[in-house]
Amino acid sequence: MFFADYARSVTLLVRGPSLAATMSHYLIQQLATKSNIHVETGSQVAALEGEDHLESILIEHRATGERSRKEAEAVFAFIGADAETGWLPVDLCKDERGYVCTGRDVMDIVARNDARWPLERDPYLLETNVPGVFAVGDVRHGSIKRVASGVGEGSMAIAFVHQYLAEQREVPTEERRRERAIA
Repeated sequence: MFFADYARSVTLLVRGPSLAATMSHYLIQQLATKSNIHVETGSQVAALEGEDHLESILIEHRATGERSRKEAEAVFAFIGADAETGWLPVDLCKDERGYVCTGRDVMDIVARNDARWPLERDPYLLETNVPGVFAVGDVRHGSIKRVASGVGEGSMAIAFVHQYLAEQREVPTEERRRERAIA
């Protein structure tokens, strides 16, 4: 909607058969009021083309595999509404939708599942249930799903990593081995 106020034409590519499954009805109605917004369902970006700047995109129609080229000056990609954390170790604590739990959420899940956090201190704000492993951005349970938030959380995580490493230098070696054995 925002782009349509400035762009000559906005094309919304939707991989699924409609917007209804992933967008509020009122937003779909608002899209319909803008004559410069075109919705192409069952479509996806197959390639970006250009020499020193974006010139066109190659659109693939998913049902047929047919491809078409469309001139474009810019692309805004909105992806990642679902957590893609299946590749992470199974012992990393995730919520029911697959988002990685950190900080206070770790302690809540530990209490609910009668599990145990291996350190005397609580997990740092962005620390997972594995001491020294941090999660930031969209993959984190309860995060604000915005780029600026992810960048800010990344900066915070660096500070926590330094704090964690300083802690490790203070902890005797034998105690660190026990912590790893428990985790």
